[in-house]
Amino acid sequence: MRSLPYIVTLVFALLYLHMKSVKAELLGSYIGAKNCAKCHVEIAESWAKTPHAKAFEVLRKEGKDTTPGCVKCHSVAYGKDGGFIDMELTPELAGVQCESCHGPGLKHLDSQDPAHIIRNSKKEGCRTCHTPGQDASFDFAEKVKKVHPVKELK
Repeated sequence: MRSLPYIVTLVFALLYLHMKSVKAELLGSYIGAKNCAKCHVEIAESWAKTPHAKAFEVLRKEGKDTTPGCVKCHSVAYGKDGGFIDMELTPELAGVQCESCHGPGLKHLDSQDPAHIIRNSKKEGCRTCHTPGQDASFDFAEKVKKVHPVKELK
């Protein structure tokens, strides 16, 4: 009977640790590029060859994959409900993926309605990461061609 408080404390501690991943799954609207690729095959294949697709690997090689200021721009929705937490809990959201530019995809995936996704990203969205300090020569018109080398859906 003496160990009951310790057991209860341990159970709650384990539940708390697990809640981070549960919260991401329950509250999140982010689905990851693999889910987008099921319908947008050609776009996903071209994206996979871009630096955006490998953005998190760059952080990992530089030892910055746990630095919040870096992770924010090298993953999907870091710091938001349902967004990237870390490689253990949400590896499917590592890298600069579709939802980094087009917003959460769950509603679009469920409805298949193009109105439920940001179809054409704007320069301002890119500038949240491609700041003058990080990318002084950023040219949206040129960079977007490298991210979407295939024809955009109409």
